[in-house]
Amino acid sequence: MLAMHSYGDWTYIMRLFGKQRRAAKILLFLIDCIVGAAYAGFVVSFPALVVHLIQQPILPGLSTVLVILAIALVGYGLNILDTHLQDGLTQFTFDFRFDYIPVFSGLIFNWRQADIDSVQGKAVIDQAYEAIYNGGNDGIGAVVDNTLQAVRTSIQVIIVALVLGYFNPWLILIVAAINLVEYALQRIANAWFAKHKQEENQIASYQSYFTRMLMKRSSGKDIRLFNLFPLLHQHFTVLADGIVAWQQRYTRVTTLVGGLQVAVNALGILGTLLFLIQSQTVSIENIIVFITAMQVLNARFTTIRQALSEVGRNLSYAASFRAFLGYAQPLEPTPNLPAIDQIQSVRLQDVSFAVGSATLLHHVSLALAAGQSLAIVGENGAGKTTLIKLICGLYPPTAGTITINGQPRTAWSTASLRDRIAVEFQDDILLHFTIAENIALVVPEKIDCDRVDRMLQEVGMLDFVQHLSHGVRTMIGNELDPDGISLSGGQKEELLFARVLYKDADLNILDEPTAALDPLAEKQFYALASAKLKDKMVIFISHRLGSLTVQSQIMVMKDGRIIGLGSHAELLASCTYYRQLWEAQKTLYAAGDQNEEN
Repeated sequence: MLAMHSYGDWTYIMRLFGKQRRAAKILLFLIDCIVGAAYAGFVVSFPALVVHLIQQPILPGLSTVLVILAIALVGYGLNILDTHLQDGLTQFTFDFRFDYIPVFSGLIFNWRQADIDSVQGKAVIDQAYEAIYNGGNDGIGAVVDNTLQAVRTSIQVIIVALVLGYFNPWLILIVAAINLVEYALQRIANAWFAKHKQEENQIASYQSYFTRMLMKRSSGKDIRLFNLFPLLHQHFTVLADGIVAWQQRYTRVTTLVGGLQVAVNALGILGTLLFLIQSQTVSIENIIVFITAMQVLNARFTTIRQALSEVGRNLSYAASFRAFLGYAQPLEPTPNLPAIDQIQSVRLQDVSFAVGSATLLHHVSLALAAGQSLAIVGENGAGKTTLIKLICGLYPPTAGTITINGQPRTAWSTASLRDRIAVEFQDDILLHFTIAENIALVVPEKIDCDRVDRMLQEVGMLDFVQHLSHGVRTMIGNELDPDGISLSGGQKEELLFARVLYKDADLNILDEPTAALDPLAEKQFYALASAKLKDKMVIFISHRLGSLTVQSQIMVMKDGRIIGLGSHAELLASCTYYRQLWEAQKTLYAAGDQNEEN
């Protein structure tokens, strides 16, 4: 069953390899096989031919030397040509692997967010990344490389075996028997690798997470200020020990198998050679041919075994890559859905959302139309961010319905819906690109620079940006450009809001947009947002209630449920939980004011 599954993975990868430039690949491979076979035949026959020409010269001495040199040059030329052709095949396999790097990224962009966030989805992504990015020695490229190597070398073995069989057919059987035993031993190592690869994958996924975290510049301050090194070092050491232990186990298996293979090979060749010498029925040329052929055959059989072993080992990567390509459900199961020109209304009816056995949202219902705004408040973990991810379409609801303009959300083209929605998440990132690119989020030639300037003016950053040496073309961050700038928390939030304004979307969602702003700047922000987005649908999410009291509709969430909906005054009168939040925050502000007076 495992063999059939592995065969399916192998044929899948080889079909992918043959999809593009098939004729060129086949022609190059056939020529390489012919040249390689000719060179193998030359290697076997040349030493015996030299001995024969020297012992029984048919030409004068100098002419014999020249003939030998000419034949040697032909062999040298075959070797050079063979190497060049192999380089061409290697380039094809490199291109095959490299072509899937943008495919890998593109597919992830089209995955559903729920699949990306799942533990299984992350593992599939990490393992597919290995299959593509590990280089030519591992992954899908190695499957193709070693398959071609095994086939071309097998043809060389046939040619050399025919030469050897011309002198003594039994020698072919002896060599074949030796190498079959060695191949059977190699399968033991392959079977161990296939059985235990998942253990290594799991450890590697965790290690990849820690590596990414340690490489993030934003992690540096926390690691230092909280002295996280001992904790991180302990976790990393455990993972490293796990990888080392796994590799040591694998090395013990391969060392044992390799030692047995060498012993079988040496005993087989030595026994056969002693038999030929004792028989005294063969000429010196035949013995030379035999010794040379045995060396060539053993080298070629070793190459075949290693290639097949590498194919078998890398089929684990092929299986991961195949699982990645077929894992996620399509972002848009129904093709050619109609595009939406404008979002005029959004309605959630009895919506629930669960991850596994944990229900994060319970029976949520709300409605929003153009020109209306809604503030959502609640403690951490109340389900606020999860709710807006459902509204945006990043997650599908587990139960209930979400309608846009009176139609199910799934009735509209996902791409067109995303064009009409702008979101500022509390964990939004600024890319290490230019300021203009970060605001417009399109390729440079499509950026409306005048519009970028207007949005910067709206959020109060234009003067700051114009005084930079490169203006809106200034890079954010200095990882890619030494002239890049670092922004304060408040400046980042202003730039993110400029991004929202630039998009001119129908539905605007602002998740904790003022977390890094002081109270005065926060008040100014909400006044600006209300003015600029007054004709749009707007959802505000915030822990701080002070600036949201002017909103006509405030929704209170707790434990994934809506427990209050109304104006500030109505909620103070009807929602105990909201009143407690308000009183607690009011007390904190009052205490702060008293401290300032003192």
